[in-house]
Amino acid sequence: LISGEIPILLDYDFNAYRAKYKDHANVAFVIPKEGTVTVPYVISLVKNAPHADNGKKVIDYVLSDKGQAIWANAFLRPVRTSAMSAEAKKFFLPDSDYARAQTVNYQQMADAQKAFSAKYLSEIR
Repeated sequence: LISGEIPILLDYDFNAYRAKYKDHANVAFVIPKEGTVTVPYVISLVKNAPHADNGKKVIDYVLSDKGQAIWANAFLRPVRTSAMSAEAKKFFLPDSDYARAQTVNYQQMADAQKAFSAKYLSEIR
């Protein structure tokens, strides 16, 4: 994509923003008029981690305004939008474009997969 050999790529927004603003590639990120899905960033603490208190401090920092500002400055949309500076916000599409992005209902997807798997197995056997 960066070299121009691939004309279109389905990818995360932050990769496009990084390519455009950091690598100075001739790319643009767009959200189709039909919309898209959002994929959440996840963070967790490992069960029985030997240094759980330090892990909790890391999570608290990442979710703090300062930590979220670091993410925004790395072209990652923060979960705490108030932490995004006006300068960082200029690199992102307008919020009205992101309004077309919907969250995936993972429970609904898992339920559909179970029904599909059951039907598949009943018809194959």
